[in-house]
Amino acid sequence: MKHTIAFSYNSGIYNKDKMIVTITAPEGFTIAFTTNGNPPSLENDSGLSSLEIEISRGGQGYLMENRNLMVFPGVSRSYLRDNPSLPSGKVLRTALISPSGELEEMGKKVYFLTSDFISLFPGCLAISVVVDPICLLDYETGILATGAVYDAWKQTEEAKEIIARNEVWSFQSNIMQHGRAWERPCFLQIYDGGKEPAAEQNAGIRITGGACRGENQKSFNFYFRDSYGSKFLDYELFEGIGRYRSFQLKSGGNNTEWLKFKDSFLKELVSDRHFTTAESRPAVLFLNGEYWGPYLLTEKLTDQMLHDHYGVKKGKVILVKEGMLKEGQETDILLYKELKSFAEKDLADPVVWKDFCSVMDIRSLADYCAVRIYFGDFDWLDEKNDLLWRTRDCSLNDGRWQYILYDVDYSSGLYNNDETAPQTDHFFLARERYPLFAAALQNREFYKLFLTSLREIGRVNCKYIRVRRLLARYERAWKPLMPDYYKRYGNTRNLWESSRNAMIRFFRKRYHFLLPLVEEYGRQKHLL
Repeated sequence: MKHTIAFSYNSGIYNKDKMIVTITAPEGFTIAFTTNGNPPSLENDSGLSSLEIEISRGGQGYLMENRNLMVFPGVSRSYLRDNPSLPSGKVLRTALISPSGELEEMGKKVYFLTSDFISLFPGCLAISVVVDPICLLDYETGILATGAVYDAWKQTEEAKEIIARNEVWSFQSNIMQHGRAWERPCFLQIYDGGKEPAAEQNAGIRITGGACRGENQKSFNFYFRDSYGSKFLDYELFEGIGRYRSFQLKSGGNNTEWLKFKDSFLKELVSDRHFTTAESRPAVLFLNGEYWGPYLLTEKLTDQMLHDHYGVKKGKVILVKEGMLKEGQETDILLYKELKSFAEKDLADPVVWKDFCSVMDIRSLADYCAVRIYFGDFDWLDEKNDLLWRTRDCSLNDGRWQYILYDVDYSSGLYNNDETAPQTDHFFLARERYPLFAAALQNREFYKLFLTSLREIGRVNCKYIRVRRLLARYERAWKPLMPDYYKRYGNTRNLWESSRNAMIRFFRKRYHFLLPLVEEYGRQKHLL
């Protein structure tokens, strides 16, 4: 028989400074509860079957009290700080204690007092996540802690050399660990303009990203599995897509402290090109009731996303990310190696070119390379930030490989350095760093396709007036979200403005610098 506890208030948003929540247990049971995010234990047994619990606004949360455990040396310019004016929720966790002394956890309620998500976060989802604090900050296993991994690693000779070179992206810690072993159970609630959660269910949470894991505001992946209660989240996060096995909250990657929406903005500029881009939208995260800032809520790059976009049946997708098979059968990696082998062949030979076109969607290759080059993406090279897919049974696009564009943060003027400057020759860098593109470029048909794509991207997709108009729309959506972010992580408003202005300058100058280089190359190689 399933037992329940009756609550006088459900999770939600309440216009109160404090409230009394009455909870009642079945006859013969007593109630244990906590309000700090920890799971109730026998030690929390009230000895009562009915309780009145006062929930009040404010007060420092558990994560802020222990934020020193999350400090990752040398990476972030921001910092975590407590601020009583930030919106926050109070987590109430309850359990039943049976007459024989057995404990049965009953659930989690989160109460947001004197908060107005509609005015605070206009047009945004608000996502509330409850995680056992030990899963976040434990020295051995906490995914937000620098922890035991860092302390052991920094003693090694390799670490001492890396630290001396200040290669912070190579530092090891709990935070930098990957895989299912570093996934933790959580309870997820989604607010979508209402006073109560529009959806709630159990899930798994992991940190995601590369060097940006060192930032105080982490990016997270969420997973839905049978072991958590359901393998899907049945909620329409994006229009027309109502079921998810996973999704991502991205802090901004290389732009976490700069122009947080840049990755989404750039991909929207070129979303009509011949490759796939994931849907994204702004969202705000609360972790155990504590404000954790604005994020890009983004589709996970999986076979499920390809099913949602193209109707590809599960089990028919081959997905290769950075040279590693992510979806498909073990032998499917041979199909990818076949594709990569063309980098060593003479693609100017009509017979070889025909074979290449039978396995590679050359329009996708042309558009993909043109975009990466036009954006000045310095973080893109052979099998770095590269994602390709095809169907196994040739049911779509004749089974030819095509691209998914993702992670274009390190581009278009970022950091105001030469690596992403509008006058940097990324066309030359691409020929040096991406062998498949260099090989294809020797073929006149491909060169003309690439040149046409580059011209269209510059004249249409990234036309200066279009960039400014789309940027204005993004800023209208994101600027209301930033004051609270600055309160939590420090005022990096100057970085936002610097990145914004650098990107505007980039797109004003880029076309007139880049196109002559590509056209001159074609003349020199007798491709025009």
